[in-house]
Amino acid sequence: MWKISLPPVRHWLFQLSAAFALSTLLTACGGGAGGNAPAGEQNNAPPPPSNAQCETSDTGSDSEQCGALFVGITDADGDFLRYQVAVVSLSLERADGVVVEVLPSANTVDFAQYVDVTELVTAATVPVGTYIGGEITLDYREADVRVEVAGEARAATVVDEGGAQIEQITLALTIDNRNQLVIAPGIPAMLTADFDLAASHTVDVSGAEPAVTLYPVLVAEVNAHAHKDFRIRGPLITVAENENDYRIAVRPFYRSQGRFGGVDIETDSETTWEINGEAYVGAAGLAALAELEAGTATLAMGVYEGGSRVFRARAVLVGASVPGAELDAVEGHVVARSDNLLTVRGATLVRTDGALAFNQQVAVQLADTTVVRKLLKPFEPLTIDDISIGQRIRILGEWEHERGTLQAQSGRAHLLLTRLSATGGERVSDTLQVAALAFGGRDISLFDFSGTGDVPENDASPTAYQVSAAGLDLGAIDPGAPLSIRGYVAPYAGAPTDFNALSVADFSDARARMLLSWQGEGDTGAFVSLDGAGLTLSAEGAIGAAHHIRRGAHHTDLFTLDALPSIAPVDAQRFGRGIYTLAVPADDRRELLFFSDFGSFATELDDRLAGGAAVKLLHASGYFDDGDNRFSAIGLSVVLRRPTN
Repeated sequence: MWKISLPPVRHWLFQLSAAFALSTLLTACGGGAGGNAPAGEQNNAPPPPSNAQCETSDTGSDSEQCGALFVGITDADGDFLRYQVAVVSLSLERADGVVVEVLPSANTVDFAQYVDVTELVTAATVPVGTYIGGEITLDYREADVRVEVAGEARAATVVDEGGAQIEQITLALTIDNRNQLVIAPGIPAMLTADFDLAASHTVDVSGAEPAVTLYPVLVAEVNAHAHKDFRIRGPLITVAENENDYRIAVRPFYRSQGRFGGVDIETDSETTWEINGEAYVGAAGLAALAELEAGTATLAMGVYEGGSRVFRARAVLVGASVPGAELDAVEGHVVARSDNLLTVRGATLVRTDGALAFNQQVAVQLADTTVVRKLLKPFEPLTIDDISIGQRIRILGEWEHERGTLQAQSGRAHLLLTRLSATGGERVSDTLQVAALAFGGRDISLFDFSGTGDVPENDASPTAYQVSAAGLDLGAIDPGAPLSIRGYVAPYAGAPTDFNALSVADFSDARARMLLSWQGEGDTGAFVSLDGAGLTLSAEGAIGAAHHIRRGAHHTDLFTLDALPSIAPVDAQRFGRGIYTLAVPADDRRELLFFSDFGSFATELDDRLAGGAAVKLLHASGYFDDGDNRFSAIGLSVVLRRPTN
């Protein structure tokens, strides 16, 4: 069991049921981070604490008194169009009481941008030793939090459980000695902050202004081998063609200044490149990169490979191809098109002066001269006709503030992998007819499909949306089954085919989320049964406003089911170890208790309930089986209130 102590309610960090993963890396990242230890080899003896003054730099440190710590930030799919707050500080406390600040300066972060991807924030150099805790502070005083209400992006006020508006909050983290964060020379550690916004908030849109309430639940786990999708930004330092890698100075979040440590990025024969507008694949791209000056802007998208312990780039943008480097950029979903004029919704606008803004929608002017590419297939012949309604896109050009238009006649458009939520329908050969619900979480009602067909009669219809699944083994898909589809929207004016799928997943095999709340101070009889095999929810209690399962854009009201679902621990052999959390009151603070064994979790929870504690909130993440009405939980968090007198 692990334990986290939280400050009083008015100072809590998030209503996080967020996963704050401490991933211990056993080897160095590339050739410049201290060498590679053989896979699986680990030095279990923690190094003695160091009093050295370790400085974060481009080159790292070869001192036996200092080690490397990589810090990343990510999020899971949630209800927010924007969740921008300032991360004021992130500090770590060593067992001997020494406190080390990991972030050299405050960073403004829009957590809603980091769904299923991790942004590397820093490659810090810190004194060796065993770290037992830390603190992270967020500042909400200039926060920009927006939710969608009837198709409009509305600013929301973030409040604590008492209804008071949040200003600045700090979370204290304590790590049990069985799950130590050890910093050793040549053996970097990875700290990944996963702020799960969907699990961390309740959203009320019934009033004149949306209200967002935070709950102080945070999940922590050690995971040394998970593969993670990464995005790494920063100016070029050096290129090592003979080692198939290059080194950058980390500069996250579209920052125009600052150098937050150096990191090596591996490439291979399949890495794709766009360098100053020109496309390359494999070694040719690395050779072209080697011709450029140090300081050239880079943006790599790839994975952290748990087995080989390296960051490996799948696609790299360099120089003028990096958003905001030499051209302004807009990223969002195309919701309408008239000739060569696009309407892009939920648009992030990145300016060359370093400014970053959120626009509900912007206009983008294309021309036949606009270069269009898929980053992972840079030589596939594409034109502006391949840009259609629903497509997620990044477009580089020149921003005209007065007209609110991005002029991309001499710019570039990157077609990005697009996520479609739908329900299954009729299947004919390789074509699946579905009812489209949302693109990237945006309701289908926001999209105007005029002009998508080869003739008006063939314009895309959300209720009969035609998905090409050529080359995919779909298996059996039941009518009405909730589906998660990834791929690219078919070319404009090219329907009846509306979408070209790269993957189609039934949501019974995709992640689901369950959220229940109880009225007032909670319910002492929230569970009918509770043991090491799982728990059964009681429908007799005072269940509150939250009572649903979310699977992408699919929301299932639990009251529409024949009975409330049972919750069981995940099959560890199939999905890996789960993590189960209790948020319990303790004096004027709140503690988080973490368990990897569901039986131990159930015993502790049962003891607390026997002592009179009440259940206020339950959040589960995992997999829901409609047929068995059973939820297999990878993560489960239960918030308790004080025992009744």
